[in-house]
Amino acid sequence: IADVRRKLAKNYASPADAPRILHELKQKRNMDLIGRVEVRLETSEDKYWASLAALNERNIHVDEKLINRYPRLMGGMWGIAELSYDEAQVWKGSVTPLVLADFTPFQHGRIDIEDFLQKRSLFTRDEWLDLLINTVGLNPDVHTLRQKLIIVLRLVPMAERMVHLIELGPRETGKSYGYKNLSYYSYMLSGGRATPAALFVHGGTGKPGLVTQFDTLIFDEIAHTEFKDPTATVSIFKDYMEYGNFSLGRFQVKGEASVIFIGNIDILGNLPHEKYEHLLEPLPEELVDTALFERVHGFLPGWEMPKLTDNSFADGYGFTLDYFAELLHLLRGSLLPVDPASRYKLYNAKGRDVEAIHKIVRGLMKLLHPDGRATDEELAEYIAFAVEARQRVKDQLSVIAPGEYPQYSMEYEIGKDRVAVTPPERARRRLLRIPAEPQIGVVVGLSVAGDNIGTIQLIEVIAQKGHNALNRLGSMGKAMKESVKAAYEFVAHRRKSLNIVSELKGGYDLSVLALQGDVHKEGSSAGLAFAIGIV
Repeated sequence: IADVRRKLAKNYASPADAPRILHELKQKRNMDLIGRVEVRLETSEDKYWASLAALNERNIHVDEKLINRYPRLMGGMWGIAELSYDEAQVWKGSVTPLVLADFTPFQHGRIDIEDFLQKRSLFTRDEWLDLLINTVGLNPDVHTLRQKLIIVLRLVPMAERMVHLIELGPRETGKSYGYKNLSYYSYMLSGGRATPAALFVHGGTGKPGLVTQFDTLIFDEIAHTEFKDPTATVSIFKDYMEYGNFSLGRFQVKGEASVIFIGNIDILGNLPHEKYEHLLEPLPEELVDTALFERVHGFLPGWEMPKLTDNSFADGYGFTLDYFAELLHLLRGSLLPVDPASRYKLYNAKGRDVEAIHKIVRGLMKLLHPDGRATDEELAEYIAFAVEARQRVKDQLSVIAPGEYPQYSMEYEIGKDRVAVTPPERARRRLLRIPAEPQIGVVVGLSVAGDNIGTIQLIEVIAQKGHNALNRLGSMGKAMKESVKAAYEFVAHRRKSLNIVSELKGGYDLSVLALQGDVHKEGSSAGLAFAIGIV
């Protein structure tokens, strides 16, 4: 213990010590420091840089061979960093003298899986569940069973290969922390720009991207993530999320990383805000692709998680994070003694639904019952949770594209019980406010939202002095846009008989908005409503 303390006193650095340490490093030319090193690839420079928070330094030269030896440096690792100072290092005209010469990670040794399974048998399910919640860093005493299962479901992509999730919830509920800090086999992109070269494979060198280097790839603040060449990126994502392999140019690459999208959503009460027509609206427009989200296995209701307070954090025993990270990584390659899918049946579930539900159930079982010994009652809880997570995906697709994805409800059967699963937010009602009094340019109508389903449709038309521009807003399809154009031409042709004294063409810009958020709208039957709004 005395040796450890001396080592820490000599080599551990805090930001407050940075000026003194940098001075000593310049004088001595070499120094060992204990700290967290994170490496990033600056694609605009085609260069790797290491950062050491303890020194407030972000531009430290690092050899690519070191990254290949310890690929988890891309997500950040604690260890002993061997630094050197070389003022001859110049990058783009600036002296950048710091060099990461070597790195020795603090890493747990080999895990004895038999010992792990034997120790698990000493806990009840609820005791074990609380141990996992403590390990995550949260207080199990202030979370309900349902909230605990949401927290554990966040871990499933780390314990099961190729499980793709989306979680949207209010700010300050621990989404980013839970995904980022539990495994150095995970990589998080927090907003910013994402390129196919960084994500998948470099088109020039063939260097594999992040999906081949990590167990989980997490897109944080997804609403603020900018995708370079979004059409190509979404197309590659579809192949990758379905098959685990993809082609880019002449290169074919295979990966096993789970993909997770997390972001913020406004809530009203304990449900998503009524302003959202569908729950994918907070995502970038280019990602709201039905074929892409058909490949998402589960949608977590992050809006059910409480905001973090002083009482939210763990105050009990849990696994050390290096052990837990290795455990999650090991579980990805392990098989349960008995496939839990043999113990239940699914109804009204299509091919991708079945695969998604089986994957989530297997992941939950690996985390909670790695020996496969769960009662029917316990397994039923996990199946219901997995079915609900998948049902939430299909519910949103049925709102976005009701013709392609008509709504249906999945059921499961275990023992003699057959149960239908209904996500709680189905009770949410979107409030479309109809004007109490008639308003100029506002037309209220009815539209079809699915088989034998009708809904209110609001159309707003705004006229402003301009130069004959016709702006069609509200995610209209081709036929509906043509309908707006036809209504505009009709009103322009008949303006005198309609008692429109102003010159229409050449004098005004018109904006025609079909309300209902980002929901795709198609058809020509709203033509009369458009014409009335324009008049």
